[in-house]
Amino acid sequence: MTLANNTETQDIAMTLIAYSGEGRTLAFNALDAMHRDAFSESKMLLKQSSEALGKAHDVQTQLLVAEANGQQVSIDILLIHAQDHFMVDCKINPNAVRTKKISFL
Repeated sequence: MTLANNTETQDIAMTLIAYSGEGRTLAFNALDAMHRDAFSESKMLLKQSSEALGKAHDVQTQLLVAEANGQQVSIDILLIHAQDHFMVDCKINPNAVRTKKISFL
């Protein structure tokens, strides 16, 4: 895999955005379920959110491993945007989990 190819890097960036966006959406849906006192639904949604974010992390790891192995990775604004998405979305799930714990108090 040569990641100097801009098209391949863009595909990876879009996959990262898709998985992290899915994780974010599921976390917000879990918060909505908490507000309705649907805690078992919330738990399931948080699990799905974590799984989606895990897939996003795997995609990000592909880039890190490629660069660590000496492959040139094409950096463009879309990849920067994808990384920003992932970073922000990774913070939403743990906060939703904390909210769930507080809801049980």
